[in-house]
Amino acid sequence: MASLVVCGAINWDISCFVERLPVPGEEVIIKHITRVSGGTGGNVAVAAARILGAEEVALIGALGKDDIARQQIAALEDEGVITEDIDRIAGEESGQAYILVDQAGQNVIASHLGANARLSLEHLNKAELKQQLQECRGIVLTDPPLEVAEELINLAKQRAVPVLWDPGILIGPNPEALQSLARQAEVLFLNETEAGALLGTSELNMNLQRLQKLGFSNHMVLKLGAQGAAMLEPASGMVTQIPALPLKKLGLNVVNTVGCGDVFAGVFAAYHVLGADLRKSLVMASTAASLNATKSETRGSPDRATLEAIEEQFRDLGFTIQEYRSSRGC
Repeated sequence: MASLVVCGAINWDISCFVERLPVPGEEVIIKHITRVSGGTGGNVAVAAARILGAEEVALIGALGKDDIARQQIAALEDEGVITEDIDRIAGEESGQAYILVDQAGQNVIASHLGANARLSLEHLNKAELKQQLQECRGIVLTDPPLEVAEELINLAKQRAVPVLWDPGILIGPNPEALQSLARQAEVLFLNETEAGALLGTSELNMNLQRLQKLGFSNHMVLKLGAQGAAMLEPASGMVTQIPALPLKKLGLNVVNTVGCGDVFAGVFAAYHVLGADLRKSLVMASTAASLNATKSETRGSPDRATLEAIEEQFRDLGFTIQEYRSSRGC
């Protein structure tokens, strides 16, 4: 049985690399195109599997019955991800994402959810899946349909399994419903835009105040891109901040930031189920996400040996973690 179960989208990513992102009504020239496996659930599962090893990560998701689905299953199995819990839905296209990436690695994404939106509660009743949930040591949720996320959180609570949640696009339509569910996750991952939508601010100290006011006692991890990452502990008022990997000092450049947040969540969860404390998980996740940004492919995260070697080199370059109790916290 898998150590980690992931539930979320599986998409076929069509990435178009341009010199700069167009403004409305403008046409720009595409320099080259890549077509690769992606989707938040798939990306998180692969990043975690590269740390935990083959047959240690199971993915819950949905695909159509099409050529894309066959390619997706093959790619995931090549990475050692358990795919038995991926549903195949007749009459639905597999999910797809259309991505523009500029020369600085910034992007805009439009997604066709397709079969991803058809993942249902009925799927969670399968005996093998229930056994996976019974025996795993952690569950990562990204963006399954909200009722599926809620049921998985309830099942995890019954089994005392920690839930780590990166809700992403689920925040926009219904932030109030998400707040109630989000309190039940051990760790909540948000980028700055998502923090603003869910909490009304992305500023660290104000976020702590807001989390405390809303009754959060779990950990919130802010993915800050080029500024690194931060972890907020509302119960204690503690803030942990780490910088991004100094890519220039390592002779590396940002190529594509698509999938970096997924790598962050997958690697964080992998170290968490390995028994690392949250601080260590945060460091390894941020390092892996930075390395992913230096690759053109969405799933450019490193294996465990490579990641730990780079993290050690990072410390030799003067990497420091800042930890402090917010003056506006508890």
